[in-house]
Amino acid sequence: MLLAVVVTYFPEKGLLSKNINALIDNVDKVLIWENTPHEKRKDYRFIHHEKIEYCGDGINSISHALNYAWQYALRNGYDHLLTMDQDSCFGNFPYYLERTVFNKNAPKGIYTPPIEGRKITEDFEEVERPITSGMLIPVTLIDKIGGWDEEFKIDAVDDDFCLHAHTLGIKIFVVKNIVMQHRLGEPVTRMFLGHKIILRNYSAHRLYGIYRNNILLIRKFPQFAYIREDFKGWLKNVVWVLLFEGNKVGKLISILRGCYAGLTKRI
Repeated sequence: MLLAVVVTYFPEKGLLSKNINALIDNVDKVLIWENTPHEKRKDYRFIHHEKIEYCGDGINSISHALNYAWQYALRNGYDHLLTMDQDSCFGNFPYYLERTVFNKNAPKGIYTPPIEGRKITEDFEEVERPITSGMLIPVTLIDKIGGWDEEFKIDAVDDDFCLHAHTLGIKIFVVKNIVMQHRLGEPVTRMFLGHKIILRNYSAHRLYGIYRNNILLIRKFPQFAYIREDFKGWLKNVVWVLLFEGNKVGKLISILRGCYAGLTKRI
């Protein structure tokens, strides 16, 4: 049995509807976890179906939502959990299941679709850190990992989960020829020295979480050197904020606050 959880926060009607409709015929249940504030939730319940259950307890946290779905799966006998962001959409979800859940020759581990045009050559290519959206996880492996660390509420939830999986010898595979579109942030396009750049255009509040949690990851998993290399890419974001984005002062202050929180937080 397959349980899907879709985490929402003021979702766009068209995008969320497309997301749910692409998978609902091939799962047994869909939990729509609402991080949208209570007083606004009814306005964002766009889809009604016998397989859908709306839930959420007022805590704006992706990790908390995923842990709720994990416990729901345990209580109700589900074998696999599909974790989805509201801004994602599968193009061939039945094929994804055919290649993984229903394929007795598939390697054992966590599965994820390729995103952002990633090219893979193997049918199952081992990766370090996929995003939360599109991950297909045997519930037994979530049990072994111990769920999601709720210290990471919005950002780095997926990174922390997958790095913990690696420490336990659990493998993560990108599955070839799976189609999933995924939007990051509120992207805008700008020209810089004759090159087109795409800015994720995160809010100040989101930038705080990104920088805080990436530093916490480095401290929590110092054995994974590539995390430090990856974090250097976030330094480039400071330049983009200064050159192109609005609310420059607010965003830069949030970045500094996030770095300070990450360095001083007890872990």
